[in-house]
Amino acid sequence: MAIGLLVKGIRLSVHSPSWVLKKLAECSTAACCLLLLTRLCMIQILLVDDQAMIRDSMTLLLEQAPDFQVVGTADSGQRAIEQVAALRPDLVLCDIEMPGMNGIAATQVIHQRFPKTKVIVLSSHDDEAYLANALRAGAKGYLLKNSTAADLIDTVRLVQRGHSQMGPGLVEKIVDRVVEPRPSAMFDLAALKLSDADFRLLLEHFDVEALPKLVEDAIAHALATPLLAFLEQYLETRSTSLAALYLSGALIHRSRQPGSALLYLKFGFEEGVRQQLPPAGLLLFYREGCCINADAAAAWLTQSGSPWADDWPFLLAEAADRSGTDSPLYRSLCLLWRIRAMQLICDYTIELAPKLAALQSGFDAIPPLTL
Repeated sequence: MAIGLLVKGIRLSVHSPSWVLKKLAECSTAACCLLLLTRLCMIQILLVDDQAMIRDSMTLLLEQAPDFQVVGTADSGQRAIEQVAALRPDLVLCDIEMPGMNGIAATQVIHQRFPKTKVIVLSSHDDEAYLANALRAGAKGYLLKNSTAADLIDTVRLVQRGHSQMGPGLVEKIVDRVVEPRPSAMFDLAALKLSDADFRLLLEHFDVEALPKLVEDAIAHALATPLLAFLEQYLETRSTSLAALYLSGALIHRSRQPGSALLYLKFGFEEGVRQQLPPAGLLLFYREGCCINADAAAAWLTQSGSPWADDWPFLLAEAADRSGTDSPLYRSLCLLWRIRAMQLICDYTIELAPKLAALQSGFDAIPPLTL
């Protein structure tokens, strides 16, 4: 059972009583005990913004509050999800407009995967559509970037207590909007020889043959831009749709910004591993990623849970085919293969040692033969 500590009117959940007592017992002075309790009660915050200057200034501002601790920063939605998984902060302050996965999509993923972590969206837009989408995604607060420092600090504390909080003047804008979805972005499905039902089915089921064909057809009929606009809107409420992630990455790669495309494809591959997408589907993300950055995409194959994490013949063949046998990637994989093989031998030897010791003990217990 978790316990709560009350600091300046804020009740925060901390570790189990036995854990806290153990740590307190390790403290040699009252000052040490007070320092430990203070750290346990601090609100741990992750800052997410693609501009380094804003991250740095926000860090300085927030850490002036005695009960705030900035435990990390991220410059993209994808990086924010990775940081939340690693750091498990109490609260995330997240910008909306970032390259690759935007703040709305990142908020939805964080809300789904890490429900104990609360999200406050920071935006320069006071438009009700942005506000409604943020709340639908699971944000517990919405502040404009021109808010005062006092408003920001108060909002963080209120959201951490369990309240939903919006900046001054925003409540009125959301009252009539939040229950109504915004109109869908439209494009000419007839030019792609698809009915609306077929297109929806394609988004809901990952078809390894139909999806690349849709990308080619959209580019051929100059529909990449409107299709991307639709997919961006679609991902705001279905941020883990594998088909939409692949289509977004492939279309951006072939028509606009390769760096942003790689973020969609990387997240799609990782989400595909999590959703147990068949290998053929994962390879679709990987091969598209290889066209942008072969070394970066190769790292996806070796991540935990990947079907190829320990398939060294496949990994080495891919590296040789993509980069050549003299490439740093191929040589690094060869070295890693040898290290893993040595580790397996060491693990086996450690497991075998007690059995060998017991066998030796048995031999020692046998009385010597008398001739």
